[in-house]
Amino acid sequence: MSATNQYFLPGFGISRAVIQSEIRYHCGPDAIVRPYTLQGRDGFLVTASGPQLTKHQIEDIKAASRHYEEKQSRRADEVDVFVNQPIQVHQRMRRY
Repeated sequence: MSATNQYFLPGFGISRAVIQSEIRYHCGPDAIVRPYTLQGRDGFLVTASGPQLTKHQIEDIKAASRHYEEKQSRRADEVDVFVNQPIQVHQRMRRY
């Protein structure tokens, strides 16, 4: 059984959806990643028994994140999405 490595990866330019889907490809089938804040910096805590991500792999993840975010923004433009749209909530009347 190999030792588990745990390290912080700054999250600037990295989409959560992308890194969670690609981490096993880069670091092995047992790799997991979760959002994490270290000394006020947002990023990800990577836990894997395989090697750490290389600079080239991180750049690949950032490029995939840019592509993913662009695709999501185009998709949002096609669909009429209003995030802060009011939602009707029916309240029951209280009986005294």
